[in-house]
Amino acid sequence: MAAYVKELHHILTLVVQKSADIPMVRKKVKLLTCSIGCSRMQVARFATAASELARILLICCHGGKVSLSFFRSGAESSGLFLEFVFHSSGACDALTTEQNRARCARGKELVSKPPFPGVQRVFDELEIEGGVGAVPLTIRCRSSLADLPGTENLLSRIKAIRKDLFADTEESYMENLRAKHDEVLRLLQEKTEQNRMLDQSNNELLQLSNDLEALAQERTIIEMSLKIADQVRNPATVIGGLAGQLIRKGRLPEKAVRKIRQIANQAERIDRIVHRFHAMADERRDLFVREDLVKLVQDALQSCPTMGKRAIEPVLELGEQSVFIHANRRVLKVALIHVFRHAAGVTPAGGQVIIRVDSDREHATITVVDQGTGFSAEDLNELQQPPENRLKVGQPGLALVRHILTEHQGELQVENSMVPGEGGRLVMRFPLIWREQGKNL
Repeated sequence: MAAYVKELHHILTLVVQKSADIPMVRKKVKLLTCSIGCSRMQVARFATAASELARILLICCHGGKVSLSFFRSGAESSGLFLEFVFHSSGACDALTTEQNRARCARGKELVSKPPFPGVQRVFDELEIEGGVGAVPLTIRCRSSLADLPGTENLLSRIKAIRKDLFADTEESYMENLRAKHDEVLRLLQEKTEQNRMLDQSNNELLQLSNDLEALAQERTIIEMSLKIADQVRNPATVIGGLAGQLIRKGRLPEKAVRKIRQIANQAERIDRIVHRFHAMADERRDLFVREDLVKLVQDALQSCPTMGKRAIEPVLELGEQSVFIHANRRVLKVALIHVFRHAAGVTPAGGQVIIRVDSDREHATITVVDQGTGFSAEDLNELQQPPENRLKVGQPGLALVRHILTEHQGELQVENSMVPGEGGRLVMRFPLIWREQGKNL
């Protein structure tokens, strides 16, 4: 649909909450189109189309509102258009009966269902958005008024047109006020939901920060213990051994023997300290244990609200055998949530995200395929570069995922799919045999 300058002149908003509201929509559209000089045939067609779309709101989406407006085109500054906007109170998926659910198609399929083929013949442009998941249904219908006589003075008559629309009854005025009130309530609800999602995201980021801090602590302790073992244990052992030999010879004065024995005792103390560092490292290794990768993926899917909010259907494809890897469950779960959130965010509402879990002799693999537009060349180039040793502040979620996978001795591969209907593909590959300091665990 073409871009338009937002020089919108609102005429009237009507609420559709019960069957009696549909004739009111038809009546007001008749009055409006008559007042701007439409022919009798045009008036009937506009009124019929508007009433049918209002009926869709009532039957499929528990009602909504209808806004009638004039606006100028961005392409033609002198062009004037008539616009009807039908906005539902909820999404089609919120329906409670199978009969009504069957009448409401999903996404682009809706255009091919009655009454939309007939509506397309009435208006110059028809645009349908949302209607699935938590996204309300919005239908925009626009027609040019260029062929009508006297349109150059139409905007100057807006007050008179509004007065004519309200002249027959006060109910229309009250409905218009009620529509504005409902609009404010809807905006407040959306704001509340956005705040809730923001709080949830903040909690997830806080959990990620805590998990990464624990992971860094674990690595620091292990590295420290290994350095101590290499740099302290051997000299302490030599010192203690030489001191013991001197004591065993027995030809030294008693005062010298006491000092040498103190040296041997301190060497033993250093050795005990080294043992304690190794014990601490062994205690911290419990962060990485054998985990069932399938169960971890399923748990992460349940913790990803973006899937449900956008009515994304996760299609889980599993191998015949269980897949186990060495992992820190909490940290890897956060990485999986980031990947699933990315895939759900780029996939159109009501679409699918395919998640495959399989393995070969050496690696376990999670493949996530979305239905988006794919990665840009810049993103592909950045994500295909080797990860830096330190994570920069403000890097996107997939950069965090790469660092988490590096801690799990894994890797993240990103590519654009050549299969129609598939956008980007993210592949997470993990070793089946955990390696540490050159040893297999």
